[in-house]
Amino acid sequence: MDRIFELRDVEQLSEYATAWRQLLAITPHASFFQSVEWLASRWKHATADETLFVVATEEDGKPTGFVPLCIKQEATSCGAMRVLRFPIDGWSSFYGPISASPDETMLAALHHVWSSRLKFDLVDFTTIPVASATGALRSVDADAEPTTVNLAGQECDEATRVAMLDLAGDWDAYWKTRRAQKNRRRNVERCERRLSELGTIRYERYRPGGTSVAEVEPRWDLYDACESIARNSWQDGLVDGNTMHHDHVRPLLRDAHLAAINAGAVDLNLLLLDERPIAFAYGYHYEGYVDLMRVGFAPDLAKLAPGNALWTRLIQDSFTRGDRVLDFGPTCLDYKRFWTTRLEPSYRVRQYASTPKAQALRLARWMKSQRQTNSDDSNQRSKELAAEPAPQVQVTAGS
Repeated sequence: MDRIFELRDVEQLSEYATAWRQLLAITPHASFFQSVEWLASRWKHATADETLFVVATEEDGKPTGFVPLCIKQEATSCGAMRVLRFPIDGWSSFYGPISASPDETMLAALHHVWSSRLKFDLVDFTTIPVASATGALRSVDADAEPTTVNLAGQECDEATRVAMLDLAGDWDAYWKTRRAQKNRRRNVERCERRLSELGTIRYERYRPGGTSVAEVEPRWDLYDACESIARNSWQDGLVDGNTMHHDHVRPLLRDAHLAAINAGAVDLNLLLLDERPIAFAYGYHYEGYVDLMRVGFAPDLAKLAPGNALWTRLIQDSFTRGDRVLDFGPTCLDYKRFWTTRLEPSYRVRQYASTPKAQALRLARWMKSQRQTNSDDSNQRSKELAAEPAPQVQVTAGS
């Protein structure tokens, strides 16, 4: 590459939209979250305490990579710090440079930001996918120790594990492989029978083709049904939640829905019982890669597990459509284990400025990592957290 520069606003971003889409098409492990459409929506909703920008690389006058970045003031154990990260806010399991050579582009971007006049205390990228030495996507056993890899000359630790379903073969072959967990499979089939006894079950999947084929109806009725289920589910009780209906993320997600509709990237799944929406899975798809961003079901039917009935139809339909992989996300892995075919790790790139405050945080985090901790990321623990009362905030005069 012979030039590296920054894009500082949405207007500049739009000038490179065509080149961006061309590079996304050849980016390994690409998803709609890396699209120019998603970033434009996210940029529109940037808060006052954050700065969004893109580091771009160019060779012979042609763009070769884009790295969306965000500097945001965040609270840490050592006080408030300016953190450089991807502007993805936990929505996507994986995220990284838009480039045919993401490692090389990532390294160039890091060199650029450290040598620039940008002011930040640490770098923290936590969603990077890394291929194995053979170029294949990584897979780890649930009980395996966390892994470490070399990324662009830097040692990177495993950050999360993501539940993935590779859609090789067909539904019948896949369903036969679930026999290994015979109790869970019987429970899925029993819940299906009991649910069908209550009325007529209907599954609807909405995937309009976008502006290229003049299919741009947003179907707010379907989207609002997803919001309504989420609002009535246990997820509503999460104090720091960011499910579809929470006020601090709702405007962004609705704008992103419109952007995804126009791009032909929406993947909206609804399960209805006598035309009443009882379960949903909402996300995006890109070149056969499906991000199932948010899911939920009607709490009054919890004993019948309507989510199971939704998953069986969704997965079967994805086989029929020719999807490549379903990304179930990194949380509640105990619940998702029955459906998935592998766990894929994402990796973290962390770098600290040479300031005393940043180095104090680095030391504090290292010391914490030396203590043995057991992280409970189960579905049941998530529900317990949602049920806990919100902390009481004492309000004083003048606040």
